[in-house]
Amino acid sequence: MSTVTDSDETETDRLRLEVAHLREKLAGQPAIEQAKGMLMQTFGISADDAFDILRVLSQNSNVRLRWIAHCIVESWTRRGPRADFDAASEFLVDLRERLRALHATMCAD
Repeated sequence: MSTVTDSDETETDRLRLEVAHLREKLAGQPAIEQAKGMLMQTFGISADDAFDILRVLSQNSNVRLRWIAHCIVESWTRRGPRADFDAASEFLVDLRERLRALHATMCAD
C-alpha cells in the first residue's frame, strides 16, 4: 500500500504549474514567429535581431513578449504591410510609445 506524502503533493502542484506555464508559452509561439518574420522581411534583419526587437519592446514596457508580437501581427494585418523602412520604423516607435503609456497607466495606482 502506498501513501501520498506532502512532498508528493508539492511536487504534483509544481508540475501542474510548470505544465500550465509551458502551455501558455506554446500558445504565443505562432504570433511570435509571425511577428519575427514580418520584422525580418521589412527590415532585412536576422531572426535573432527580430527577436531582440520584440524582447527590448517587452522589457522596456513591462508587457509580455507574446502580447507585443500579437499586437504587431494584428496591426500589420489590419492596416496592411508597411510600404517601406521608414513607415515600419515609425510603426515600431509608435507601438513603443503606446506600450509605455499603457504601462504608466497600469502602474499609476
